[in-house]
Amino acid sequence: MPVEKPKDFNATMKKLLAYCKRYIVPIVIALVAAIGGTILQIVGPDQLKTLTNEIIKGLPMMTQGKPVLGTIDMSAVGAIALTLAILYGASFLLNLLQSQIMATVTQRISKRMRTDISQKINRLPLKYFDSTSYGNVLSHVTNDVDAIGQTLNQSLGTLITAITMLVGALIMMLYNNWILALTAVLSSVFGLVLMMVIMKHSQKYFAQQQKELGRINGHIEEVYTGHNIVKVYNDSREATRVFEESNSTLYQSAWKSQFLSGLMMPVMSFAGNLGYVAVCVVGAVLAVNGTISFGVIVAFMMYVRLFTQPLSQIAQSMNNLQ
Repeated sequence: MPVEKPKDFNATMKKLLAYCKRYIVPIVIALVAAIGGTILQIVGPDQLKTLTNEIIKGLPMMTQGKPVLGTIDMSAVGAIALTLAILYGASFLLNLLQSQIMATVTQRISKRMRTDISQKINRLPLKYFDSTSYGNVLSHVTNDVDAIGQTLNQSLGTLITAITMLVGALIMMLYNNWILALTAVLSSVFGLVLMMVIMKHSQKYFAQQQKELGRINGHIEEVYTGHNIVKVYNDSREATRVFEESNSTLYQSAWKSQFLSGLMMPVMSFAGNLGYVAVCVVGAVLAVNGTISFGVIVAFMMYVRLFTQPLSQIAQSMNNLQ
């Protein structure tokens, strides 16, 4: 059978959000905390730029052919370092709060979903179980509910954080220097295109993996429950053949999905490293011409990482949601 695509992704997401509406307040608090922590993390490199420029003032400078030592304002350095510590500490606490809230909420949603499924099963007519294997029903209660819980816990917060990080890093890069910002964006687009190609091919294998997992669970449950009947009617070979066929398909889909998804991070790492090189080269030219300070290059080295990392997170989150 062909692998199913989402029949109506938007309608399904609306149903899921409606199901989670009783937890909307803690979810909003978690998302606001995630956005706040991300914004504080974005401001950090700009402060690091100022700190770098203060330290550079103490480097020797050539005056009339003789090196002259500069002076470092240690009070300014200490104030900037304290500001950085406060920013990153507050960002850590907000992200910790977001993780705590989302972990609690998703587990409660999963618990409620299992309870509702159990009550639904008790209302279903017997003819449903004549056409559906018990193992497949159990797979819905265990594997599918766990997949929904993990997606809500990981993808929702990650998606909001990644979007905030992406937009914030782009704004800060444009604020510091538009030429370096354009250099960083162009180098990242190359990695994004490769990542989209990989995601397009890996999604069908993830869907097939879940489908085969339910199929093999159903087959195992039926064969083990009716073991005596299988033996009496000498159906062991056929049961083994069906299992090996399903197990082989599950192995292939799981291997391909994990392999292709595992390529995302190396591809984005390559794009990030390419961005580092491009920023260093272009930044060195601008610094020599006196267009920017050395601190701007240091800040951009961090903004390149903050810009490329969310791209892979957004793609992975959307893949999991679908």
